[in-house]
Amino acid sequence: MAAMTVPSSPQLPRTLVRFAVISDSHFHLDGMDPQACYPSDARHNDQNRVVVEWLNRAEPAFVIHAGDVPHPVPGTEAHHGALQIARSTYDALKAPLTVVPGNHDVGDKPQGWATAPHADAGRHQLFEHTWGAPWGSFDHGPVHVLWLDTPILGTGLDLEADQKQWLEQDLKQAQRLGQRIFAFVHYPPFLCTPDEPEHYDNLAEPGRSWVLDVLADHGVEALFCGHVHHFFWNQYRDMDIYVLPATSFVRPEYSELCTVEPGRENGRDDIEKLGFFFVHVLEEGHRIEPVRTDGATQPGPPKHPLLAPGKAAPADSLLGVTLRHDWMRPRGIPCANLDEFRRKLARNDLPLCALWEAGISRLRVPAGDLCQPETRGRLLQLVQKGMRLVVFSAGATAEAHTEVVAAHKDHIEAWEIVTRDGDIPIDSTVRSAGVSILTSTLEKASTGTYFSHFPPHGFSPDHPELAHRASRANGFVGRIADGRSIWESTQALAQQARAQGSEVLAHVELPRAGESARHTDDLATARCVAESCLAAIAHPEIGLLLDTFVDHDRGYYPRNGLLDRRGGARPALLVLVHLQRLVPDGPITRREDGAFDTPGGTVWLQGAPAGTWIDLVTGVQGEGTPTGPVFVPA
Repeated sequence: MAAMTVPSSPQLPRTLVRFAVISDSHFHLDGMDPQACYPSDARHNDQNRVVVEWLNRAEPAFVIHAGDVPHPVPGTEAHHGALQIARSTYDALKAPLTVVPGNHDVGDKPQGWATAPHADAGRHQLFEHTWGAPWGSFDHGPVHVLWLDTPILGTGLDLEADQKQWLEQDLKQAQRLGQRIFAFVHYPPFLCTPDEPEHYDNLAEPGRSWVLDVLADHGVEALFCGHVHHFFWNQYRDMDIYVLPATSFVRPEYSELCTVEPGRENGRDDIEKLGFFFVHVLEEGHRIEPVRTDGATQPGPPKHPLLAPGKAAPADSLLGVTLRHDWMRPRGIPCANLDEFRRKLARNDLPLCALWEAGISRLRVPAGDLCQPETRGRLLQLVQKGMRLVVFSAGATAEAHTEVVAAHKDHIEAWEIVTRDGDIPIDSTVRSAGVSILTSTLEKASTGTYFSHFPPHGFSPDHPELAHRASRANGFVGRIADGRSIWESTQALAQQARAQGSEVLAHVELPRAGESARHTDDLATARCVAESCLAAIAHPEIGLLLDTFVDHDRGYYPRNGLLDRRGGARPALLVLVHLQRLVPDGPITRREDGAFDTPGGTVWLQGAPAGTWIDLVTGVQGEGTPTGPVFVPA
């Protein structure tokens, strides 16, 4: 029978090589640009100058640009002018820069449904004069970096044949030497499934299969792509495929993935989605560190050195989250925009990006997700990537889920079964699933009414029959209700766990305002998440689960979470990211004045005295009397 994993305190993994990936900068001419149709276009150049400043602060080993440096297309006078501005901007980079050819650099891939200029040998000349070879490779320590020219695939040009021959030889050599291989292209091979039809945002066959198979056959660890201006993640065999956000603008048609009204300029100016990656190559595997630029046009004050982007990989979080929204199922993008004559499918991977940003690996989802082929396949990919699944069933559905849970017992950390009384019969068939079973109960409504259609679930730390119910399973699921001390409740649950030798998970109910009123006090939610983080570090044997991760902004008990519906970070997410960097391990004690002493300093959730502190929302050092959660270094 599988046992629930009890992780150690959050750790900052050791990075062997650290590099940056940026994409789709779309420089414009200053002033009147004939291809600048949106007010936000006037900010692109300044936004990219800020990115250069942030990269210089981080000092990565090298920088890869995944294509589309200028916005005006090749062959126009504006293209030359924008290219000069880009060259001048990137000349300020301290790290070596490699540029991958994009369709705005050398022309579009061959396609019969659009009139954009296609890639050809002539359009490559200016690219090579400005940036260098359109494909190539180099080594940095144990890492082998290669980049490809995807706009030429399917053209039949001599360039295409030359690149194919070179790549196969280069990969054989790198594999023979046992190097860690990372590849970079502009066009993603696919967005949703490897066999999807061709559209504007993927590669056509046979080039797609050739790229995927030749890279995977030679053990490429990760492939980074641009072009789409939106984060996506896929796997092909054992190769991770990342599609980067842009540093310039958001492709507005992908606002269809977020079931909420698009932001500014029909979603094109959703600046909360803009950013780039630092990539940390570790002794085993790698981690992306997403950096949110939020469309900044001025560098702003630098974050405290301990929190500076690019300096360390995201810490492993001891917190898990309940994922209420259906974010794994593909959704259709209407036939319009840059794909006038066809639909395409994509997933909303923005929550996944935020989970990796916060180092969160424990996910709580309905066991029914394993019954659907699309969501099951995605969950199994995430488990392969290092995520841990807690699935839940209620009442008689547990028996209905037994077969699918048993079939995936090696991928499930724990199975939470909720019953009215929290009791699981000893002879129940669910025990044959071979997974760690945690019992949970429906508590009576706390409103004073005689019933509730929204019954709280999970044992309170002082439930009178907790020991008896938990003894009939591998452990139990607790509940820390809104308004109850998270610190004290976690301590009480830890005592119960030790006394019974039980595995314990606990739901942390993020602040609510009521059934019909939305809770929007983001600082209150941030304080709740910060206290949960500290409690989890102090008691790693208790798996705390935040509820909810993404805003629950419609229906009953609406409330803000750690991520808004457009993928933007709430203060609670930023506090969690920063606090885990500052407090990587215990011991932690809570003082009488409500502050928390840690090995590195003191955490004040509110009411900190005047002095010098680190703002846990912004990560910037300040002075005076703070208004939100802060960290005071020892």
